[in-house]
Amino acid sequence: MTTSIRSAIVGDEAALISLNRFVQALHVDSRPDQFRAISTQDMAAWYRSRLEEPATRAWIAEDSGAPVGYLLAFLHERPETPFTMARHYCEIDQIAVDPTSRRRGVARALILRAIAGVQSEGIREIEAVSWSFNTGAHEMFRRLGFVQKTIRFELQGESQ
Repeated sequence: MTTSIRSAIVGDEAALISLNRFVQALHVDSRPDQFRAISTQDMAAWYRSRLEEPATRAWIAEDSGAPVGYLLAFLHERPETPFTMARHYCEIDQIAVDPTSRRRGVARALILRAIAGVQSEGIREIEAVSWSFNTGAHEMFRRLGFVQKTIRFELQGESQ
């Protein structure tokens, strides 16, 4: 398999929707209290709006011209507060690889391309977010040098 990585652009919404269905199904199955099935029309509008946003960075992995994975990241600017330093960082928000193309280095290639891309813009801080049930993503990020930064807890059931 020869994978090429290119920037995603407006017009790539159908490819993103197709690839997202695998990861969205995992989210819906694992946390139906948080996630829902999304209409193709709503997803297309959402992806289009993200691709038009200057703070969005997105890449598509292709094998022989066919999309096999994507990565969506957002640049954030946080001002200094009395408690924290000012920050300009990149957050990897979505990554998905078609199940038939997994275990072939596609996710790794996407993440390395994203890192190189934002670092070429002078951004050194890069974070990735993942739900606690997505252990496959956690392991992939660890293998690429990411370390756990925060842990978020929730109170389930009726609050007191």
